[in-house]
Amino acid sequence: MGTASKYWKQIKINSSGSRQILEITEAKQFFTLNFPEYVTDSDISDINIQRKLLAWVQDNSDTNLERDSLLAERCLLCFISWQIDRICQQLAANFGKNYGFTSQNLFPYVLTDDGRISSQKNQTSCCSFAQEILQSFNPNQSNLASWATRKVKQHPELNSFLLECGVYLISDWAILNDTPAKQLEKIFSVFYNFTAFETRESIDILSSYHAIYRAQRRQKSLSMTGRKCLQPTTEQLEQISQLIKTKTGKNISSKQVLTKLQCLASQVREYRISVRSGSLPTIPLDTSNHKSLENQISLVQEQEADTMDEQNEFLSDYRKQFLLSLDDAIAKVTDTWLQLLKRRKKQKLEQFIQALHLYHCQGKSMTEIAQNVGLKAQYQVTRLLKLKSFRADIRQELLISLRGRILDIAQDYADPQHLKTIDKKIEVALDEQINRVFQEVESEGYKSQSSPQANLFAQRVCHHLDRFGYCNLS
Repeated sequence: MGTASKYWKQIKINSSGSRQILEITEAKQFFTLNFPEYVTDSDISDINIQRKLLAWVQDNSDTNLERDSLLAERCLLCFISWQIDRICQQLAANFGKNYGFTSQNLFPYVLTDDGRISSQKNQTSCCSFAQEILQSFNPNQSNLASWATRKVKQHPELNSFLLECGVYLISDWAILNDTPAKQLEKIFSVFYNFTAFETRESIDILSSYHAIYRAQRRQKSLSMTGRKCLQPTTEQLEQISQLIKTKTGKNISSKQVLTKLQCLASQVREYRISVRSGSLPTIPLDTSNHKSLENQISLVQEQEADTMDEQNEFLSDYRKQFLLSLDDAIAKVTDTWLQLLKRRKKQKLEQFIQALHLYHCQGKSMTEIAQNVGLKAQYQVTRLLKLKSFRADIRQELLISLRGRILDIAQDYADPQHLKTIDKKIEVALDEQINRVFQEVESEGYKSQSSPQANLFAQRVCHHLDRFGYCNLS
């Protein structure tokens, strides 16, 4: 139930990226003509209205009905825009304060419909997100409000942004449902470095959860797309508790089972956020706070009688190789991106170079950059720079380059056979260290850019741009 005006008032973002409500006169006239009984009601039946509107949208074979079809579609798109807005506001209210974002940060990803009514014959394959929601909607399986909510929460770019902030939109029980026991073993032994005993205990709990909760869910055909994974019932928790006792001989109460399952889900959630957002918990690069990396690298040196001088020498070599690898990765990725832009449009190439320099070297905000490069709004700069993808490409190149360099210099501190056995641990240590650098970059991105080159990444990007004169091309 709701108000009728949401079928002719569209929520969109303006050129500055701000939320605004646009009243569409033709849509209002169409709705008033066909649903006069609902116009003045404070509560209306969305299901009945949407069923009729969908019938118009789908029945556009007659040329005379094409305009009605387009107007019916616009009414539904208006409704969808309100649902999109509601979810963005809800996400910001639930997570924004703790994770550093507002609803306005979310709007550019999902409020992409401009409210125009254009002939279907002139439409290209490219459509707004609201149109994607409507085109994929099946009224026999869901209602439009629920479907729009689900699609917003599944939006890839929106989820990528939320992951960068540390938010992973999936319930604890869904996480546990799709986490295989073998994967949990790898997460706990490599990512968390838990003991074999701790890992085994967690696997027993997860396997018992799968045997009871997941099996019953499948039997009841509740695992269909769109069905939420609810918290296990008291009966299910007791069954899981009994199964654990049968398998391991341990007495764990149903209340303890619930607590342990929630803890498992939290640990897997943290792992997924780290892997998918590239923001692993890490340590600073400077020597004074370098204990975690030294502990990892000490695995290379543990068979030799290391002295403090040797450790300092290794760390010194490591820092040199890190900077060299970072410079190589930035150069390779930047040049690749520039070549791709050069093939498309010269203006876009020049805007990208200038925006890259203004952001990293002069500490300009997205709004200031937009004014300097001739764009209308900050979200256009965000789409131009694609900083998340840019950093991800550099990060991948950096890991590949640095791993090879570190293995080379580590041969001076450990025998080759021992290096083979700890090769994976070295990669994990380097992965953590690299993520520290990029975590600093992300943190700076949410702060004022008043201090140019405030982090190592920005310094090296500027070094590359200045070295090759890219900043003078714009």
